[in-house]
Amino acid sequence: MDNSTKEIIENLIKKEAALRFSLQELPPFKVEPPRKKEWGDVSTNLPFLLSKKLKKSPEVVGKELAFGLSKKDIFEKVEFAPPGFINFSLSLSYLQESLRKIVEEKSEFTEFSVGEERPVQVEFVSANPTGPLHVGHGRAAALGDALANILSKLGFRVEREYYVNNVGGQIERLIKSFWVRIRQLEGEKVDLPEDGYKGEYLVEIAKVFKEKEKKDIKGKPWEDIRPLLSRFLINYILEDIRGDLHEFGVKYDRWFFESEIYENRELSEALSFLEKKGLLYEKDGALWFKTSSVIKGEKDRVLRRKTGEYTYFASDIAYHLNKLKRGFYKVIDIWGADHIGYVPRMQAAARAIGYPEDALKIIIYQLVSLRRGERKISASTREGEFISLKELLKEVGKDAARFFFLSRSADSHLDFDLELAKKQTPENPVFYVQYAHARICSILKKAKQKGLFALPEEVDLTLLENPEERELMLLIALLPDQIKEAGQNLEPHHLTVYARNIASAFHYFYTRHRVIDEERKTSLARLFLVEGIKIAIKDILDILGISAPEKM
Repeated sequence: MDNSTKEIIENLIKKEAALRFSLQELPPFKVEPPRKKEWGDVSTNLPFLLSKKLKKSPEVVGKELAFGLSKKDIFEKVEFAPPGFINFSLSLSYLQESLRKIVEEKSEFTEFSVGEERPVQVEFVSANPTGPLHVGHGRAAALGDALANILSKLGFRVEREYYVNNVGGQIERLIKSFWVRIRQLEGEKVDLPEDGYKGEYLVEIAKVFKEKEKKDIKGKPWEDIRPLLSRFLINYILEDIRGDLHEFGVKYDRWFFESEIYENRELSEALSFLEKKGLLYEKDGALWFKTSSVIKGEKDRVLRRKTGEYTYFASDIAYHLNKLKRGFYKVIDIWGADHIGYVPRMQAAARAIGYPEDALKIIIYQLVSLRRGERKISASTREGEFISLKELLKEVGKDAARFFFLSRSADSHLDFDLELAKKQTPENPVFYVQYAHARICSILKKAKQKGLFALPEEVDLTLLENPEERELMLLIALLPDQIKEAGQNLEPHHLTVYARNIASAFHYFYTRHRVIDEERKTSLARLFLVEGIKIAIKDILDILGISAPEKM
């Protein structure tokens, strides 16, 4: 597609600044919606930034730029606004042309080539195979999958990956807890380890184990039993995780097992690499990474304990070296809030093993609280008290769950109202957006039955000029910018906001104007408009992994 609206404006500003002030290079400036809608459609802060460089007041710079830009056909109005902004209102002709483009090009209107097929990896969820996925994992799944969809739309070659921690202390505690549950089913009076997993799900898996594994394991030494238990348990839990993610609309290109790092001697390779760079040392019988020499103020971290056991950090360094060797242009890790303290050391390790600047991006998502009366529901897998993703999907469905998970920025705490998510009313945001799409489908079907259709070039879009129609055309014109900014900032929640805004604008328009009117030319123009809205809504819902029903 051609440049987006904001890119067109940015280029016009650059050319005008070069012409007026002989400036070929400008400081990084913004083109974004102003704080108040009545000020215009978009605004720039360039006059404020240029005033010091040009040794002129922001007003002088701004008015001179505004005068030149006001002559461009794309703008209806260009005004300087103190202390150093220019506000732009787009012309009706430009908005009508943007509408024509989205209807004629459909999804190609929001297809980009900025990614240039460069490979990007998004690693998300990656929950330890110690139990079912809970709602927090659901937020990570929605976030990672939507982000991967956006980056694909921008032209990157995206690989989705799930990292399976199937080695280490947590797995050992899980296997021992599972063994206790099996023995309890056989009538033995044994207690769970103090730090074991108490969830009832292990009892259910133990019953399946006893039914499927007919082998007599009584009296056999732990060394013989453990591999069988481990293989059965982890495979069972992973199949459950895969099933839940499939129901949630999430598919991975690769499931990477931590054990692969040990089997392929990649951990030894990573440690050898760091040792050659002088970033390892031994102290108190343990092996340490000199984090402090890579990032000032960060503490050195243990990679191998004095017991000889390697830490998760050691495995993560080897895993990220593996990613680097696979040649990704950018690696995006999505982690829960409990890992926030882990970020600096991982960034230090990435720098040490050769990641280019900004090649590793770590997104931290905050906790999810479920509202069901006054009762607070824990998300502790080990204690076994949580609402699983499976239960959530059964109660509210995939579409509502994904929309609610994506309704806030990842770094904001999310309050998930289960009752609201089930409502079939305009209060429920996902219902509100989907209903707009279904209503448009109904309008278009009715129009077809009445014989109201025409070739795009036969439709007179100059008839679309009232405020409600203008607002809808503006939202359509800014759709490519919304997608690009969501991808550049790695913030899919902007698209749920956009979806609600365009649905709201459509519903408001529909209450004030007849689409299928007595005047044929007006009807055809408005049908063209609602077709554009339909395309925009469906495009966004597809990116978010949410269905766009034609009937509700």
